[in-house]
Amino acid sequence: MKTENHQTPLKAYLCLLLGVFCIAWSAIFVKMADAPALTSGFYRYFFCFLGLIPIWLYKKIQVPNLKTLGLIGLGGLFFVLDMGLWNLSILKTTASVSTLLANNASVFVGLGSLIFFKQRLSKIYWIGLLVATLGVFLVAGRDFVQNPNVGIGHLMAIGAAVFYAGYMLLTQQVRGSVDTVNFMGWSLLACLFFSLIICWQQDVQMLNFNDTTWFAFVASGLVCHLVGWLSINYALGFLHAAIVSPTLLIQPVLTSIISFIILNEVLRKEQIIGGLVVILGVYLVNKGK
Repeated sequence: MKTENHQTPLKAYLCLLLGVFCIAWSAIFVKMADAPALTSGFYRYFFCFLGLIPIWLYKKIQVPNLKTLGLIGLGGLFFVLDMGLWNLSILKTTASVSTLLANNASVFVGLGSLIFFKQRLSKIYWIGLLVATLGVFLVAGRDFVQNPNVGIGHLMAIGAAVFYAGYMLLTQQVRGSVDTVNFMGWSLLACLFFSLIICWQQDVQMLNFNDTTWFAFVASGLVCHLVGWLSINYALGFLHAAIVSPTLLIQPVLTSIISFIILNEVLRKEQIIGGLVVILGVYLVNKGK
């Protein structure tokens, strides 16, 4: 990876901002779709995979060794569980709060690194963890007490963050031996496989949706997953993670703005304050790592 310097191309910064803008629409499209949350997840992978095929063929498909494929497959399962819980949480609470709580993944990445890889964590990481936890209580505490159904939605979003952290920990084990496009292709195949099994087991509706719902499915796959993450992965080739990670924290802010304009969602005062505290905590966690 190239570190940031005066020769860093403007294109890398623009791709990073484009990627964040694209993924900020994820929760909006789930809300727009008149479909089960698990179905929305499956079609996100499906349409992203369709869009990736020509890129994958152009870059040349390479088959990793069995161990690497196994780790990618397990990572795909974790990603499906992450997206499934997150999509379910979006339908139980607001897009803004769900996105905010799900963005605590880097907190759990640090804890996973400590538990599984024995990596030492700095003092600023633990301060960030405490700050982020306080922010979560400010955002979700009132709903847990007053509205148990919404509170379950908050727990689902936090659970999604845990599984996404597991996905990232597995990803960092294999990304050194697999390029971005090949990793994304094999990972999407795993996601499609596990997502289809879960949808089949839960017997959720898969067809006969209205035009708005199909638009949301296609947009989620092509805009959020394909363009969004390819843009961010491109930026990571030129910008240091210390630049990229805090920038990704713009996502819940953009989601809140978009959901206010399109979905008429409004955050309570303590949720706005708590959201800012969560973002500060996650920023400190990234800095501490």
